[in-house]
Amino acid sequence: MKVEIYTLAYCPYCQKAKMFLESKNVKFIEYPCDDNEDDMREELTKRFNLKSLATFPQIIIDDKHIGGYSDLMAKIETGEIEF
Repeated sequence: MKVEIYTLAYCPYCQKAKMFLESKNVKFIEYPCDDNEDDMREELTKRFNLKSLATFPQIIIDDKHIGGYSDLMAKIETGEIEF
């Protein structure tokens, strides 16, 4: 399973997502976006065809866009994603 996460250092949901993944021993590739936050918001919005400006974190599992922390938790709760 390949997990990627786009983060900001000051973002509490980014921290929660990383802590959750670490608690499940899930290895992930982190892409910190602090140095170019505005550009990355625009790039991620276009890349994932989002209806509004991208928020953080943005999580991708096996090249499938999951969304943010709440989206990840919802998909885990429904069993759509299992670790």
